[in-house]
Amino acid sequence: MNRWYLLDDEASTAAENMARDEFLLERAGRTGGAPVLRLYSFDPSAVSIGYHQDPAVALDLAALGRDGIDLVRRITGGRALLHDGELTYAVCAPVGMSAFGAGLAGTFLAISNALTAALRALGVDAAVVGGRPAPCIGGHAGPTGDAFAQPCLVSVSRYEITAGGRKIAGSAQRRTRGAFLQHGSILLRPASGRIVEYAGGDWPFLGSRITSIAEERGGAVDEGEVRSALRNAFAAQFSVRWEALVFTREESEELARRARAKRTEFRRIMAAGVGG
Repeated sequence: MNRWYLLDDEASTAAENMARDEFLLERAGRTGGAPVLRLYSFDPSAVSIGYHQDPAVALDLAALGRDGIDLVRRITGGRALLHDGELTYAVCAPVGMSAFGAGLAGTFLAISNALTAALRALGVDAAVVGGRPAPCIGGHAGPTGDAFAQPCLVSVSRYEITAGGRKIAGSAQRRTRGAFLQHGSILLRPASGRIVEYAGGDWPFLGSRITSIAEERGGAVDEGEVRSALRNAFAAQFSVRWEALVFTREESEELARRARAKRTEFRRIMAAGVGG
C-alpha cells in the first residue's frame, strides 16, 4: 500500500482554497513526501481565473460585485470558472513518481482514470476523451477577441472527462521542478454554467457542452456520496493507505497570510475594474 495524505476540507472562501493549493505545491517541492488528495468546495460562490488571465478582459467585474461573487487567481492556467454547484479536487505530489506516469500527459491520464472510476461508481457513464477546440464566435476566439476570455467549460482538453459527449469535469495542472499540482471541478448540478453571466459576450452553446452528475442521474446529488466515491476510486487506482494531513502552527500561519494577500488582490482588482 502507498501512503497518501488526505485533506477532506469543508467549504472555504476562494482566497483560502487557492492559498492552500498553492502552499501544497510549494510544500511538495521543498519536502517531497507522500502525495496529497484534497477535496473541497467554495463558500461563497467564486470565479477563479487562470494564472495569465486579465480579469478586466475576461470578466464583467461589475456583475461579480452585484451578485456577491468572489474572485481569485489560480496558480494553474486555463480560463475563468465559476465554482458553484461543484466539488473541487486537488492532487499534489513530487514529480517523478511512477504512479503518475511520464510528464504532464501521464499525470493527467492517471488522475482522469481515477475520476472516471468515481463517476462510474456514482452511476454516471463517464469517459476520458481526447479533446476538442473551443468554437469561434464572430470570427475570433471570444467576444473580446481574447482567447483567454472564454469560459473554462467551453473546451475539452486532452484526458478530460465527459458524459454523453458533454464535459462533466475540468482540470488544470501546474508543474515546478520538484512537484506538480492538478486541481479541477466536478460538476454536481447545473450551476457552473452560469459563468456566462460574468464572462461577457454571448455563449449560447455552453449549455449543450456541459453536464453534471445530477443531470446524468436524473436526481439530487449528495456531496458526501461524491467525496466517498472519489476517496474509494483514488484508493483503488493508486493502492492508497490514507493518512490525515495536519499542518503545523507555522504552516497554518503561512496559509492565513497567503489567504489575506489573495483577499487584498481581490479587493484591488474589483476597485480598479468597477471604479474604472
